[in-house]
Amino acid sequence: MKKLAIIASSMLFAGAAAAADMSVPVKAVVAPPPPPAWDVAFGVTLTSDYVFRGISQTNNNAAVQGFVELQFLDWFYLNVWASNQNWAENFLGVGGSSSLEVDFSGGLRHTWGSFTLDVGGIYYAFPGNADLLGASPDDFNYWEIYAKPSYALTDWFTVGMALNWTSDMYASSTDGTALSVNAKAYTTSLAGSAFGAYVSGEFGHQWLDDTFFTYTPPFGVFAVGISGYNWWNVGVGVTYKAATLDLRYSGSDLNEFECATLIGKNTACGDKFIASLSFATSFNQLK
Repeated sequence: MKKLAIIASSMLFAGAAAAADMSVPVKAVVAPPPPPAWDVAFGVTLTSDYVFRGISQTNNNAAVQGFVELQFLDWFYLNVWASNQNWAENFLGVGGSSSLEVDFSGGLRHTWGSFTLDVGGIYYAFPGNADLLGASPDDFNYWEIYAKPSYALTDWFTVGMALNWTSDMYASSTDGTALSVNAKAYTTSLAGSAFGAYVSGEFGHQWLDDTFFTYTPPFGVFAVGISGYNWWNVGVGVTYKAATLDLRYSGSDLNEFECATLIGKNTACGDKFIASLSFATSFNQLK
């Protein structure tokens, strides 16, 4: 009888526990809100040197840069980016040459889980060049197409690569392919504050047609054998809300003659330290 009483008591307890579990409401899983149909991102950067693939575009001087990007349907974007530069003036060597670069880009960018892919095209324009010494205003403009995949290995570490190609590198009618790999380790907050920090780096190689053609008025087009070069950078950064302070070391393996051929200045390609302060946000983030 005692055994029956114990069994009956156990059954009553189990039934009461089950009833209690059933009485607790089950919270429905709330799906994340869909991404906004559109957004406009914008930002500005003050940097001690505008360096592009290991080469200073401002003769080792400071630059002010800004961008505006229209994003829609979580897939498409159109971007306009601008900066001061000196390389067009380096080749013309006279007044009236462009001191402005405006880049127009657009493409598809989307994230699937931890994987993000960005594919599109970019047009590098240098408005303001006068018809001087046989150079027309658009002689320095050129285009590239690109693919930029990245993957978040963890919630704090991301790796990626970038592949760019053109048949008109530096407006020289020369094929150019650039491939780089990059990595970034970051934290979104320090001690629960609005501050964040990261460490990042990049290594890349620029392939050029074995006979690179460069344009130097009034001498015209001449051929120089430069098949390519390596570039790299590594740095740290601190973020606070929409602001970022980035400190970076950059370099390449170009010698002075190759540097002068590519950018018109033999001192533009050495190892250098770069400090940048930027601010970037979007309309939806400001709401």
